[in-house]
Amino acid sequence: MEVLQMSTTVAAPAPDQQPAKIGAIGRIFGVLFSPGETFVDIARKPTWLAPLLLITLINLSLNIVMAGHVDWATVSQKQIEKSKFASARFDQLNDQQKAAAYAQQATIAKVTRYVGGALGMPILALLGGLIYMAAFNILGGASIKYSMAFSLAAFAHLPVAVHDLLGIPIVLMKDPAAINPQNVVASNVGALLGPNAPLWQQALGQSIDVFGIWAMILVAIAFTAANPRKLTFGKSLGIVLTVYVVFALIGVGIASVFS
Repeated sequence: MEVLQMSTTVAAPAPDQQPAKIGAIGRIFGVLFSPGETFVDIARKPTWLAPLLLITLINLSLNIVMAGHVDWATVSQKQIEKSKFASARFDQLNDQQKAAAYAQQATIAKVTRYVGGALGMPILALLGGLIYMAAFNILGGASIKYSMAFSLAAFAHLPVAVHDLLGIPIVLMKDPAAINPQNVVASNVGALLGPNAPLWQQALGQSIDVFGIWAMILVAIAFTAANPRKLTFGKSLGIVLTVYVVFALIGVGIASVFS
């Protein structure tokens, strides 16, 4: 009696279909302290909910604290004085009208903080994933899907949560009239500029930030882990810096128009 033996071949799962070896909490701490190994695991099984929730909750908390503690009337007045268009229009108002306008701007600023805290980080994460996917696929030939890019970008921007977490006690301890909402932690070059520096100089200085640089390095590590055959760390870092320079120049250009 002849026994027929049949061999079966099981295809290896795709990298993003393999089980994760590190849990959500482990991934969060791993990205901050051992990013190389952690991003390899994230590339194996992309997830995004835990980092996005954490970043959003901390950012919302900071914005809630700022909305209730910052002297927004004073902040609005300083911002208007730095803009040639806004200041020219306000110079035509009498003192009573100016006071009413500052109060209105303060109310708008508070509402913007609440809305921005709730929606700002998710929107930025969605756009960030799209921008990085396009950049790495076009400039690096990485063939990365959006779900992968979104997951990697969400985890790589965890330094933003560290920045905002530090910002909460800083806001509570400072004089409400002395807080700069655009530079709470003073972690960038913009903090070294004087209060009368033009808006374009402030925009350029604020773009050179310790936490921003940290995040850019993590993005480079993340996308290298996603496709190490096509991307070296040096190549990935070059792509990230290209994206950074483009958007920094756009921000400086917009600020120069209004300064």
